[in-house]
Parts: sequence; structure tokens; C-alpha cells
Amino acid sequence: MKLLVLRLMKWGMRFLYWFMKRLTPVENKVVFLSRQSDQPSENFRLLAQELSEYDPSVTCEYYCKLGLKSSMGAGDIIMMLRQMKALAGARVCIAESYCIPISILRHKPELKIIQIWHSMVAIKKFGWQTLDMPEGSKSSVARIMQMHAGYHHIVVGSEYMRQFFAEAMNTPIDKILPLGMPIADKILQNGIPDEHLRTTFNETYPQARGKKLVVYLPTMRRGEAVDCAALVERFPYDEYALVIKLHPLDHDTVIYNNRAIIDTAFTTEQTIALADAVISDYSGAAAEAALLDKPVYFFTLDLDRYSKRCGINVNPLKIFPHVSFADADELIDAVSQERATQEDIDRVRELLCGGCDGRSAEKIVTLAMQ
Repeated sequence: MKLLVLRLMKWGMRFLYWFMKRLTPVENKVVFLSRQSDQPSENFRLLAQELSEYDPSVTCEYYCKLGLKSSMGAGDIIMMLRQMKALAGARVCIAESYCIPISILRHKPELKIIQIWHSMVAIKKFGWQTLDMPEGSKSSVARIMQMHAGYHHIVVGSEYMRQFFAEAMNTPIDKILPLGMPIADKILQNGIPDEHLRTTFNETYPQARGKKLVVYLPTMRRGEAVDCAALVERFPYDEYALVIKLHPLDHDTVIYNNRAIIDTAFTTEQTIALADAVISDYSGAAAEAALLDKPVYFFTLDLDRYSKRCGINVNPLKIFPHVSFADADELIDAVSQERATQEDIDRVRELLCGGCDGRSAEKIVTLAMQ
């Protein structure tokens, strides 16, 4: 029954869109579509700023609404109708997530569609790579909804990432371009934070004063808590402050140890900039840390279990063996001894975000508007 409903919805949307296309003239307009949040992302805002400098006459419109796989309400339907109307009259569409109207509709030939995704890396698998896995989509649904179809170009963070995105989006690799991300431009431009940010952080978290900051950025396990217990309990708090930033959609992880800082006051970008070292697992935050030349360590406590639920493109134990650990004590020992070398940092940076040179927004806008 569900598949029948999806087919009817798809053909109903196509029928309606046929009229929209004929009634809506194409304008010098770029529309930004997202299911990642209700507000335009930093990447979207930076691209819009670059667009205004490239062509002051261009109009930017945003159609953003947080959309979860498990639910679709009236608000989601209204947003899709608004997105359809916008697509019918746009010159360019830039998306950072899978959006149904992009993939299932037949667009005007004038419309160029660029997918920048919401992460410059694909350490963990997604999309077509995870069909029928616990954290993936049903293959029958993916085929009906033509998941990730319709893109002219897909932007990623490095040459190494191209093959993974091609598989995840079921797209020819020549459409995958390692141009980097606009947010990377900002990170590179801002560089190391001034003393005011560290002072503000110390005032917010007095236990961090006078200590080195180690930031742990675990990715979300859908419907499961992140196992932080061993790391949190054994960390050497006399010399370090352990800052944990959970994924914004992680509502399952609860940390009872009050010695660690569970930060919600600062952005991920700010905490990475303040960090003396960063611990990741399968999160794209490792790329942001590498951009700032930060030592990055990988904590792969649940690698086997996570691989079965979602799948891994980049196994840190194999690709970054000198700075990757499945055991909390070994990880803590490596961080304490500052074992990550410049060679380790450079390797993480090259493989995850080697395409980020500070001009990513400019390159994406040029691609979109040429």
C-alpha cells in the first residue's frame, strides 16, 4: 500500500508541475533547497553572498524545512509545493540534501541543479550505499522516488571522496567535482580564534581554564546512544578539558559524568577552532579540524556494529592507523603524548578536504552561473 501511495504522489506531483512550468517564466533566480534544517545553512548564506558579488541582479530564495525519513506532515507537503513553484521559474537550484521535487520531477532544460550535500566527506556510507540496511532507505522506495536523480553536478571535498559520492548518489563519477565547501573558505579565512573567544569559553566553563581542550565530535547513531562512558571516565582532567559536542539530532545519548563539558553554547566550528586536539569517529567534523591543522584522532569503539548498521567508506583503522584506536585507554595515551604528527594531519586533510583552497564558494558560483 505504501508503494502505491508513493507512486500516486509522484505522478500527481508531475501532473501539477507540468502546469507550473508552463505558467511560470524563468527568472535570473537561484533557489536553495534543504531538508537539513528550517533555516538556511552557513553554506547557503556564503554562496548567496558570493552570488550577489558575481551578479547583483540575481535573486536568491530559500526553501528549507527539517525533514525526517520517518515522518511527513502537512508542513512538508506545503514546502514541497513551494519548492516545485520555485523550481519551475529558477535558473539554478542548489541543494544540500535529498529533496523529493528535484529527483522525481522533469525540469525545464534551463534549470541547472547542483548538489553540495551537507558534508564535504562521506566517511560513513549513505544513500544508495545503505539500501535495506538498518540506517538506510528501502530499495523499493529508493527506486520509486528516484533517490538522488537529476543532479547536473555534485560538489565534494576532495578527489578521494569522488568515488564514494558517486556510489552513494548512484551518479556517474564525472559529475562529482572536488571543489570543496563554502564553509571551508570561512574556516580557512578565520583561522585560529582570538583570545576573546577562549576567554568567553572559560567564563562559560570555568573547569576549562588553564587546560588544553580536547573536543570529541561523535556522529549520530540513529535510535542509539553514543557509548562515551570509557572515554569520559578515564580522561586525564587534571591537564585536559574534554569537550563533547553531540550531533544536533542525537536525542539518545545521555552523559552522567559531570567532569566532561557537554557543550551546547558554542558552534562546532568554534569548538574546533579552540581545540588543541579533536577526536572524531565517522564524522565529517574531522575534515573541518584538518583544515585548521588540528591533530585529529579517530575513536572506533563500535566499528563492527556501526558498519553493519550503516557501512563505512573510510575505515580509520586502515586509512589513518597511526591516529585511530578502538580502545579508550590507547586513544587517551595517544592524545596525551601528542602522537599525531604533521604527516598525519596532512594526510587527513588531503584525503578528506584536499579540494578546499579558500575559493570554493567562488568556484561553485562560477559553475552554477556559467
